[in-house]
Amino acid sequence: MITEGTVHAKAADWLFAALEESDEDVVLASPYLSYVVARDLAEVAERSNVAWRLYTRLDPMAAAGGFLSAEGLRKLIGAGVSVRHVERLHAKAFLVGRRGFLGSANLTSAGLGNAEASNDELGAELMPAQVESVRQAMGAWTSSEVTAHHLAEFHQQVRRLVRPIGTVRDDQAGFGPAIVEQLLLDIRDPGRRLLLKQEYGEPSLEQWRSAWFFGSPKKSEPRIKPGDLVLICAKQTKDCYVVVEVTSVPEYLPTDYADQRGDEAERWPWVNRTKPRLVPSRVLHFKPGDMGRSSQGLQNGHIVLSIEQFAEAVNALSRIPTT
Repeated sequence: MITEGTVHAKAADWLFAALEESDEDVVLASPYLSYVVARDLAEVAERSNVAWRLYTRLDPMAAAGGFLSAEGLRKLIGAGVSVRHVERLHAKAFLVGRRGFLGSANLTSAGLGNAEASNDELGAELMPAQVESVRQAMGAWTSSEVTAHHLAEFHQQVRRLVRPIGTVRDDQAGFGPAIVEQLLLDIRDPGRRLLLKQEYGEPSLEQWRSAWFFGSPKKSEPRIKPGDLVLICAKQTKDCYVVVEVTSVPEYLPTDYADQRGDEAERWPWVNRTKPRLVPSRVLHFKPGDMGRSSQGLQNGHIVLSIEQFAEAVNALSRIPTT
């Protein structure tokens, strides 16, 4: 039972309980949105017979930082949710019929309290009169409908973001936030490809903490070059757990690789060497589907990710301390 006025540190408990208990219209406001939360909301909306509306802000910088998922918005639109852009939106509010919740939490796993490393948030349930006041205030916002066409344009805006000149200061180079900041700048470099690469076995953090390598199938020389950024996914668990940068052109069966990998090297003979870019202190259980990407195609070596998808993975991994 939901009690008016109660303060919550985990907004997810309130929101999804309210959605399951109510058959009244839903109005949500959140500048940020993760793919996982959008997917879960879309599943509820598809089963619903009431009107749903989401107010958000199509901010290319938020998408490039991994905080706003265009794929998630597309999922909601496909489920019949009316998505509307508010230029200066900062409010976070959830209205489900006569019930309401106002607080600091965005519609992300970290914001709602469902992530392995969640934010410290607070929010409170609203009285009925407050729900109506919030509903009227939201209805008065200047907003515009977001369509699939707008999302395609938005994706191009993210791709056109200019990578700032320079890097973080040298005295910050080993500091966790600076590592992430530099990586998020580098994924906007049009000269780099952003890849998802599957490696056999379980996650192995230690091997990626220094110079290492990965192999590709023998059918043809892979189009992977120095500077490309690669999100490594463990085949056995499907966890995407480190980011590395390619440091060499493909080499065919180098001796050190053949000695280390044995018979497996013959199946994956093309080798690219790497250096670490983001290696958390422990494995985060972040799957390809958590950024709206299927793992199909990984058996052929690698798949290309969008800036938004790669940034969402970086944002998730960065919530675990680096070592």
